[in-house]
Amino acid sequence: MKKIFIFGTVVFLSLVSKGAVSYAEETPTSVTYPLRTTEKQISSIITEEGEELIITIEKEPALSRALGNGTYTVSTERKGSWRASYQITIKNNSITTAKNAKAVAISGSFTGKSLRIDNSKQATYYLKRKVGTSTVTINLRAKINGSRLNVSVLT
Repeated sequence: MKKIFIFGTVVFLSLVSKGAVSYAEETPTSVTYPLRTTEKQISSIITEEGEELIITIEKEPALSRALGNGTYTVSTERKGSWRASYQITIKNNSITTAKNAKAVAISGSFTGKSLRIDNSKQATYYLKRKVGTSTVTINLRAKINGSRLNVSVLT
């Protein structure tokens, strides 16, 4: 009887712990946008600090019909705190331009803003945000991975 009780307890604890682990693994930390689509995509992610961010990716209307070629607007928002956006142009599976960077602080302020093409597959909007006496670095990254655009926020 004692062995059955111990066995049951072990099975129960293993099931409970597996459920908690799988939930943590399901929390998205980046957003993937298929370059073949033209639809607006709105998604939310949770940062390592537990903050919810809303990421919007949208292909701008264009005459070019080539798969993936065009201008994409990437926007990120932390409700009640800040929002930022920029555009990248993709041609032949490479980022050729990064432009129209905007950042608005609803609370605090942005003390540094820099939009760069890091390499032909990646562009990053580097932000420094000051709230009170603390300064936080926010990097909004768009990276081409095959026929997809991966957008992530690094803090």
